Amino acid sequence: MMQVFRWALFITVLSATQLTTPLAAQNDMRVTVANMNQDLNALAQEVKALRLEIEQMRRDNARLRSQVSASQASDTTQAQITNLGTAIDGLRREFRAADESQKQVILSEVNRQMEAFAKETQSALNSVADAVEAQPNVSTPMHFTEDYPKTGKPYVVKSGDTLSKIARVHGSSIKDIQNANKIVNPARDLQVGQTIFIPIAQ
Repeated sequence: MMQVFRWALFITVLSATQLTTPLAAQNDMRVTVANMNQDLNALAQEVKALRLEIEQMRRDNARLRSQVSASQASDTTQAQITNLGTAIDGLRREFRAADESQKQVILSEVNRQMEAFAKETQSALNSVADAVEAQPNVSTPMHFTEDYPKTGKPYVVKSGDTLSKIARVHGSSIKDIQNANKIVNPARDLQVGQTIFIPIAQ
């Protein structure tokens, strides 16, 4: 802008000197002034172009600033997402640890209750056993009679034999076999290899 002002001042001074300058010199002056006018116009065009470039640079600068701000905001959001993911992972680890701890507590409590129940059961069994042992061993006497056939045959008890089976196979009766052999308790008194008498009516 200062250069333009200088050119304008120079043109004004030249115009003033034309009034006192001879004709030939005035023609040279006119050519010079014309050239200066062209230079001035070219300079004005350059200034205008510079202004346009400056405006474009300002717009580009504003766009870049906007992009930088958006990028910073994006980086901030990404950082927040990363922090959130880290916090979630931490919560998951804490939950798993707490869950495992809770399982251990439950297992310990179950074991404690089972041990207490086992002790109570054993104590109850011991009490029942003591009560049974404390009772007098009174057995109902078995009365045998001679009212059975005196005829029959001996028999060796085999594995799997019962009084009912023996009586059925040999045509006798349980009562007669018990009376003849004085058998109180067949499960105890009837032994494999034992020889018994089987009464058989004629």
